[in-house]
Amino acid sequence: MEVKVEERKWHLVRNDNGEWISDENVVSLTKEEIRLLQIKARSSGKKLFIQHGYDGELWCYKHDIKAITNKA
Repeated sequence: MEVKVEERKWHLVRNDNGEWISDENVVSLTKEEIRLLQIKARSSGKKLFIQHGYDGELWCYKHDIKAITNKA
């Protein structure tokens, strides 16, 4: 009998508050993408929380981006 074992590899990023977040919940963005999202957020009256990773990487939570880009 063959048994298949699935190994879960965890990848975490640290937010600006020092909490560890699964990388499945974040999107890495360029400065240009951040600027466009900031414009969309302001025009829709929503907030965009930009997080800063090590090495100058910028990222946001997926649910924040979805809330800004989706027109409900």
